[in-house]
Amino acid sequence: MTARPDKGQTRPGITAVIVMFFAGVAAIAGGLPLPPFVALGGLIALPWKQILRLRKDIPWEALLAALFVGWAALSWVWSPYDRPDQAVKLLIGFPLYASFAFAIAHLRGRWRARAEAMFIFMAFMASIYLFAEFVNGGEATLAYKAMVEGRPLGDPHTINLVNKSLGHGALLAILFAGPAAALAWREGGPLIGLLLMALTGMMSLGFGLEVNTAAFIAACAAASLAYFWPRGALSAIFGGIAGAFIVVPLILPSMAAALPESIRSHLPESWEIRLEIWRFTGDHLSERPWTGWGLDASRVIEGEAEIRGTIQQLLPLHPHNAPLQVWMETGAFGAIMIAFALVMMGGRIAGAPLLSRLQAAAIAWVAAAYFCFIFFSYGIWQEWHAAALAVAIGGTTFLSARPVMR
Repeated sequence: MTARPDKGQTRPGITAVIVMFFAGVAAIAGGLPLPPFVALGGLIALPWKQILRLRKDIPWEALLAALFVGWAALSWVWSPYDRPDQAVKLLIGFPLYASFAFAIAHLRGRWRARAEAMFIFMAFMASIYLFAEFVNGGEATLAYKAMVEGRPLGDPHTINLVNKSLGHGALLAILFAGPAAALAWREGGPLIGLLLMALTGMMSLGFGLEVNTAAFIAACAAASLAYFWPRGALSAIFGGIAGAFIVVPLILPSMAAALPESIRSHLPESWEIRLEIWRFTGDHLSERPWTGWGLDASRVIEGEAEIRGTIQQLLPLHPHNAPLQVWMETGAFGAIMIAFALVMMGGRIAGAPLLSRLQAAAIAWVAAAYFCFIFFSYGIWQEWHAAALAVAIGGTTFLSARPVMR
């Protein structure tokens, strides 16, 4: 007698399907509602048996990543920011997001097939809605802001909120699109995958966020390289991202300061503001180089500058660059930890015996897109996009090669 493939899969399977559906809903709603769903899903679907089996092959990269998260949370002790909520979210939320992705990776049988179908459906749901909003100028979201939240129509602040919500949702849609398109391709629907790519690509041009377009282009390039050179490309991508956490804080601030005015004047205003943020952040790195200023210190370090006739905050919540934020808040110790974790992670993934070309492309897609988001725009600790990353990683695990039966 052989064990049924669906034995023990009902609880994590139902959890995965429900959470993935709400991931699509969260993308429509701007991404922010996603973390509690993924965290609860990770708690419910926690695969204890598989976790205990890791004792035979200790995942050192996961332990290093956990050490980095612990160090980042600990750094709140010496931070000038007095609220501990981010440290609590790091210590509770991030492990549960990882648990959800780990549970998805161990789905088998019919529940795995159902979760794969839901992942494709969820990705299409997000991209179709956001494409429609891109075409009609965000009418549905604007109507919601006016009718439910009572915000005035035509007000510039309301329009900014609409674009921000849709731009956040686009981040989720872009992360999900790569693995979902690869799944459709594997199941014999390449045109379906190409349609999803087309919808997502056009949607990424909207909502006034150039970072979405940059992330989509970078993800396409990375996925193409990984498809043709799976192991080498993945090693290079993860190694490059790891190196960025060490090198970028050392060179980016001085490069931003040295950029001539003739070039600055031709950049969009948002990018010139970023240059000033990076220069200002660099001025503070040398003051506490090893342990950093502490978790969320960026929220309370103040500075202003006049840029194109308006006064801008030089550190609005975070430096809009993950390597700078990690080094500034957790110091060189934090940067070294995350860099080593990424190098080891890339090595394990590139050396996985069941790595397929489509899986390599999907992993490269998620890694490149996510790094663009946190390199150019979003704070690295924000739980809404960390939860989305966990869902996207879970989607890539569906694409591993099927083991040869003996």
